[in-house]
Amino acid sequence: MRNILIALLAVIFVSCSNSTGYKKKLDINCSDREPLELVVKQYNKALFSLDTANFAEEISALHDDFPELIPSDLDEEQINFLKLFVTDTFCLRINKMVEQAFPDIAFVEDDVKSVYQHLNYYFPEIPVLPTYTYVSGIDMSSGPVMLADNYVMISLDYYLGNKNLIYDYVGMPRFMSVRCRPENMQRDLAQALYFKYLRQNVISKDVLSEMIERGKMYYFIEAMTPSVADSVLLGYSAKQMKWAGDNEGQVWASVVGNKMLYSNNLEIKRMLFNEGPFTAAFSEEAPARLGDFLGLQIVRSFMSSNDVTLTNLLNITDEQEIFQMSQYKPSKR
Repeated sequence: MRNILIALLAVIFVSCSNSTGYKKKLDINCSDREPLELVVKQYNKALFSLDTANFAEEISALHDDFPELIPSDLDEEQINFLKLFVTDTFCLRINKMVEQAFPDIAFVEDDVKSVYQHLNYYFPEIPVLPTYTYVSGIDMSSGPVMLADNYVMISLDYYLGNKNLIYDYVGMPRFMSVRCRPENMQRDLAQALYFKYLRQNVISKDVLSEMIERGKMYYFIEAMTPSVADSVLLGYSAKQMKWAGDNEGQVWASVVGNKMLYSNNLEIKRMLFNEGPFTAAFSEEAPARLGDFLGLQIVRSFMSSNDVTLTNLLNITDEQEIFQMSQYKPSKR
């Protein structure tokens, strides 16, 4: 009886260690890393405060403060485009909402600096670029964060919390606008950094490969923003996140039992990875992209079960190796 009890306690201990091991790896104080100070310049504030009666001269004068955004040789077409933008009634409306939501950007600077400091801890060779806030007019083609070769742009009008149903007005689905909140800014910046500097050009071979590739991305984002909630990390509502956590074992059993794991079937991939309001194959309460959710759990289990670093993880190109070494076995509830 005593031996059975010891064995049971050992299993419980290992299980608890595996569930929290990755968290301990990510619990790093990066406050002494570069940049120790960060100024995020407000391009939106400078642009919308220009006198449109003397627009050509005033916009050209912004070159010194925003050299990456305003070239020294602006032509007439560029000037007219910018003038039309700042006088557009919808853009003016959006800018007013941004000014009300962000009367100062001290917390934006703190959040952005924290992401950069974590990036510097893991990847000191990646430079910190000049960073600006702007108003995009909720341009869904550019997204919330644009990362160019020599600057970063954060679109503050993507973080208004759907005030006055503004995202409904531009036709953004609710399953997407749930992410348009200030707490998503760090996550969006980290994802942009991943795609710019660290994503490997891997051709997805099957469902498992896609799961783990996406899991690696989410784990990187979590490393840059270790205090972020899982719902924010995955872009789910709190209710959707609860459903995913409560039904993890059943979803995994269905994927394995229906031989989806090594499938290349496009319909199966769409079901597991495409955006949408829910995954009808499981439940109208089930969030979309359940393949993303499972991939993150596999990678977390791998990082908890093995003595590897974030860099090691991102450099592993054999998804099957990660899966086998993850010891991922979610239980049905």
